[in-house]
This record gives sequence, structure tokens and C-alpha cells, in this order.
Amino acid sequence: MLVGLGKDQISKIENGRRRISVRELPKFAEALGVSVAHLLGQTSRPTLAMAHRLAGDTNPDEDSNAKRRALQLLEVEDVLTQRAAPPPALPTAAGQQVFDYARKELSQRPRNKAEAERQGKHLAEQMRRQLGLGSHELGDLPGLIERHFGVDVALSPLGTQTDGLCIHGDGVALIVASTDFSQGHVRFTLAHELGHHLLGDPRDVINEGERDMFADNLQERRVNAFAGHLLMPEEGIRETLKWLSAGRVTERSLVALMEQFGVSLAALVYQLCVMGLITYDQSKRLRSQRVTDLVTRHASVAPTGAGITVRQTVRAPERLLSAAVDAARNQRVGLGVVATLLQREDDDALWDAVMEADPEVLV
Repeated sequence: MLVGLGKDQISKIENGRRRISVRELPKFAEALGVSVAHLLGQTSRPTLAMAHRLAGDTNPDEDSNAKRRALQLLEVEDVLTQRAAPPPALPTAAGQQVFDYARKELSQRPRNKAEAERQGKHLAEQMRRQLGLGSHELGDLPGLIERHFGVDVALSPLGTQTDGLCIHGDGVALIVASTDFSQGHVRFTLAHELGHHLLGDPRDVINEGERDMFADNLQERRVNAFAGHLLMPEEGIRETLKWLSAGRVTERSLVALMEQFGVSLAALVYQLCVMGLITYDQSKRLRSQRVTDLVTRHASVAPTGAGITVRQTVRAPERLLSAAVDAARNQRVGLGVVATLLQREDDDALWDAVMEADPEVLV
């Protein structure tokens, strides 16, 4: 067969008992003499079209756990769209204001490092202002991103080769982050990828490890400034330092700031250096310390250890999970869709959980 499948497999596809995988689409398009875009109908199935582009972008030799997870989620969304009509992912009015500011006021690429950092800071301040966040720490960051910006957020243990992945364009917006890092590291990754999305990064797929995120270019410097000021607003840091240590940076206040704002030592030290509260030499010395030792010495101000604790959390996009559970209960999709979202076994335990009235049992 031209597509490399036997008659029984083709028959199952024709009868609706087997789906065509994203990686098989090019073969079917070639056999039928049409483009993949025509086969998908990109105007009506943008999610599957994006999945195809993501699959084609994957190098077999690279670590692609984040891309595999993203492909799963895009394919699940396509299934739900065809069978259950999940609610669209739309920004709130406040979120749209932030989008408009980023796309209009910051549309020009920065010309130098100072301008890149200034633009990132201004965008973070605009977001905090529009969303009424003040100078306080951010709580549920994935929920905040989903609620206000219409971006699906997924967390999974994906190894340490990729920190985060942002996919956007053609009506699709998805951020995937690996939870094989500390909670503070994961939060910075989420804020960083959100910055790429808000600023309209022209890349459809942004797949980044730590080296990519901190590359010495203006684009990354701008989104890092955004992430830093979003998670660690200057006013909030100064207020905490004034309360703890008369405005000075001490070991104890450093650990307390990591805990309060839920950030890693590296991110905090960078922000303190940007604010002029420590020197570059001091920042180098602080970064060289063992973070676990630092937190252990001042455990009284770090009850959760957010800056160093690794929690291999699995979080599915709330919009998709709610739609999948409802569709499974109404027999519009199989339980496997929910299992894929939660990265759980499709077994009796999941069946019982899905049929429970309280969706919290799924977590």
C-alpha cells in the first residue's frame, strides 16, 4: 500500500474504528494527491494542523518528550472539538488589554540590552496592573495564565533536557513545562514562555532548554526580564527586605524571598542584581552556594522549600480536562481521552474516578 498500512488497518480507518496519526498524514496526502493542509481542512481543524507542523518539526535525534506531550494534547483537543465542542480558549478583557499593549506598544524589536530589559519590565508591570495583582506573589500561575490569556497549560515530568515548550498560532495556544525541576524553576519557565506568547514571537514552536532560555540575545533577554519582574516585582521585594532585614540582602532574607515569591535562587539573585541591591560579584558568590544548604540553614522562613523542592506534578489543561470528563460521562468519547490528559492508566480506578460527582478525585 502507498501509505504503508494493510487492508485491515485501512478498513478500520474507513469505518471510523481507527484514527490516522499525525505522523501518517503526509503519506495519506501524497497517496491522494493533495496537500496535508487540504486533507486536514486547516480552517476547520487548526489544532490538528498545528500537530502536523509540530510532528514535522521534531528531529528524531533530539530529546522530544515535551513535543510528544504537546502532540498528545493537540490530538486530544482535536478529538474533543469533533465530538464534544469544548469551550474556546479566550482571554478575559483584562488579558486582552495586556495582549494589545504587548502587540502595539512593544511591537518594535529592542535595539539593545537596556531596551530589551526595559520592555520586559514594562510588560510585566502592565500585566500586574491590568490583572490587579499589585506587588504580591502569584499563587496558581498555570491557572492565571489559562484564565486570563486563553493559553492551555500542561505540566508533566518530561526530563531535564527541555524546560518548556510554547506553541501558538492559527487559533492554538499551549505551554508545556517539565516538572523534573524545582517548583521555582518551573514557575520561571511558565512566565518565560508566556512572555514569548504575549510578545508575538514569530516561531510557531518554541522548544527551550535552560541554555536556550538564557541565550545572549535580545529576544530572550526581553522575555527573561518580563518573567523576572512578573514573578518578583520590585516593590514587593523591597517591602519584604524592609520587613526582614532593614532593606539589606542577607542569607535569611534571600531564602524568605525565594519562599514568598516561589522562585529559584538563580532567578532571585539575577533580579536582585538588576535592581541594584547586590553587586555582580555578590551575585556570583551567591550562585555558587549550595541552595539546599542555604535553605536548610534558614528553614524557619522556608516551610515549603518552593525554591528547591521538585514535585513531579502532572497537570492537564483545565479546559480540556473538564470537557473530556463531561464527554466521557456522556459517552461521547472513550475513557482513554481522560487517561491521556492525566497520564494515567485507563483502568477501573480511573473509571470510578471519572464517574464520581467530584472531579477533585481525578487529581
